[in-house]
Amino acid sequence: MHDFLRDFDDPIVQQSNTYLEVVIKRTLETPDHVVYRFLEDGVNESEVFTYAALSARAKAVGAALQQNGKKGDRVLMLFPPGLTYVASLFGCFYSGMIAVPAYPPRKNRGLKRLLSIIGDAEAKICLLTRQIYNDIERNFHEEPMLQNMKWVIYEDINPEDGSRFAPTKIKAEDVALLQYTSGSTGHPKGVMITQLNLLYNSEYIRQSFGLNKQSIGMNWLPVFHDMGLIGGILQAAYIGCINIGMPPVAFLKSPYNWLKAIQKYKATTGGGPNFTYDFCVQKTTSEETAELDLSSMTVFYSGSEPIRKSTCQSFTAHFKSSGVSPKQLLSCYGMAETTLIITGNSQDEEPVFLDLDQEALSRNKVVISNDSKKSIAIAGCGHTWMETVVKIVNPDTFKLSSSDEIGEIWVKGPTVAAGYWNKADETQRTFNAFINNQDGPYLRTGDLGFFHGSELYVTGRLKDLIIIRGANYYPNDIEFTVQNTDTALRENSGAAFPVTHNNQEVLVIVQELERTAMRNTDFDALIAAIRKSVSEEHEIEVQAVILIKTGSIPLTSSGKIQRRQTRYEYLNNELEVVASWKKEHPKQTGTSKKEIPTEEILKEWLTNWIVRNQQFRKEDIDPDSNILNYGIDSLAAVTLESEISDRFGFKWHMSSFMLNPTINGLAKEGMMLYEEAK
Repeated sequence: MHDFLRDFDDPIVQQSNTYLEVVIKRTLETPDHVVYRFLEDGVNESEVFTYAALSARAKAVGAALQQNGKKGDRVLMLFPPGLTYVASLFGCFYSGMIAVPAYPPRKNRGLKRLLSIIGDAEAKICLLTRQIYNDIERNFHEEPMLQNMKWVIYEDINPEDGSRFAPTKIKAEDVALLQYTSGSTGHPKGVMITQLNLLYNSEYIRQSFGLNKQSIGMNWLPVFHDMGLIGGILQAAYIGCINIGMPPVAFLKSPYNWLKAIQKYKATTGGGPNFTYDFCVQKTTSEETAELDLSSMTVFYSGSEPIRKSTCQSFTAHFKSSGVSPKQLLSCYGMAETTLIITGNSQDEEPVFLDLDQEALSRNKVVISNDSKKSIAIAGCGHTWMETVVKIVNPDTFKLSSSDEIGEIWVKGPTVAAGYWNKADETQRTFNAFINNQDGPYLRTGDLGFFHGSELYVTGRLKDLIIIRGANYYPNDIEFTVQNTDTALRENSGAAFPVTHNNQEVLVIVQELERTAMRNTDFDALIAAIRKSVSEEHEIEVQAVILIKTGSIPLTSSGKIQRRQTRYEYLNNELEVVASWKKEHPKQTGTSKKEIPTEEILKEWLTNWIVRNQQFRKEDIDPDSNILNYGIDSLAAVTLESEISDRFGFKWHMSSFMLNPTINGLAKEGMMLYEEAK
């Protein structure tokens, strides 16, 4: 028995070594228990699975997969939301094949991300519906990478074929699925989630959320993403409760569908990113809230993006007549690299916030402030549970940060995934960090934060941090200020990021407009208001403001803003611009003055750029090592090329970064380019 299961007074769990073993035993104990329901339109029930029905269908899928591959093979999964996806996922689990969930391709979106996932995972089998197969055949039949794929069509699988399934020995360390992170579309990373990871994280969520067999989950989140998949689908089968799902589009079309379903089924748990709750407030009337009864909910969880104090307050106030109280809100923090959850509050604890001095925050210092004009509210994200260890570490020295300092969040324990698929260097860097070269290994989350008591507070992403004139600014805070400037600006739909201008970091803001503001809006006045708000609130000057079309900002699969991709599109003039403003600088007479490089200067500059932007220690950088080993992907290369041109006056071609370059090699090439440009 795993030690972390001792607190769950359930013999089935205590006597299991893998997540799948728990599900198999629950199927034998309660075969007729309904574990999944699905509301195809967000209202009407269209599909139901008992444990027995799930097992039969999963084994039939498993038998079909065994005809096309073996244990350990990667299986690309392309499904719409629904229980066909659930059965197929468990079919992969039963057969010991590694599930690779992905979004089905769309004709107008192209195949770039999907092909990069297929190539990275080396997937030769694709499990999908007939409709999606027909769409691929019609729109992408000439794509070479798809021509050798073994297609397993769900509707062609005989439900009786489960009898042909050959039982497979599944171990705790076996990889169950690859969760692909949503960063650069050209360089996806598949997080290897093991059976032990799923078992541990399921128990972690059960304890934090206070779940039991009577719990009823109501989930609208994408089933391809960790929060909807592990927090919703897999959690229900682990505990022996029920998960009721609906397509994300049903929620986005009308969040009232989700709220009404909570009332109808007397759901006890559900949630999503912070925008979930803003959206519910915006799209429901007082008449609708008066008709709702949400008192059955014990947990409205919030995670995946910064949690706003104003959002918590407005949600509980707006739905007070519906039976919502602050104690129902549960803040949590997690990521794909830790299976899902890292920290979470206890059930019945109200969300906590700290008002921090903004000037101290810009210096990585934690100073509690009572001055509302000079402070910002940071949300507590709960505490650790079970065997998980979280430390706050200086990302430059790898030493523990002091209690009043902000540092990088490092995580250790069974919740941490096995690494990135087929990426040994990135796995070593991210999953095998040691404090003082002794305590470890830890996962480097790339997030910044601090502890106040036992509560973890997350302040932002290390890579997204904006550093201007030595002061730190968190983009989510600037974005929040921008979006509260005017109702013409769409909430949760903007990006703030730095670019280099005249050898200095400057601030650029890209912001979506509401659809109703696309016409008959004074854009000059709107941009002026944005600049004024940011200047007053954050004491920082804006270099450029770009207003773009509704729904055009780059997003991850879970709806997060892709700031690095947005910066890439800004630098390459690929944004769908409606209006823009850029600060004009006095024209210089003659040739603008650039720094004169030498080979040594270029080596030093490149090394320091990697330290600053890719979060490596200087002593860990080898000038003869492939620069791609330091996370230089296409997005980072565009930024690097822009900065080197601005500083030294010559341009590297993008291909220079992709042809096995080194710092020494780039420095030599840079000098040749400099001489040619003179």
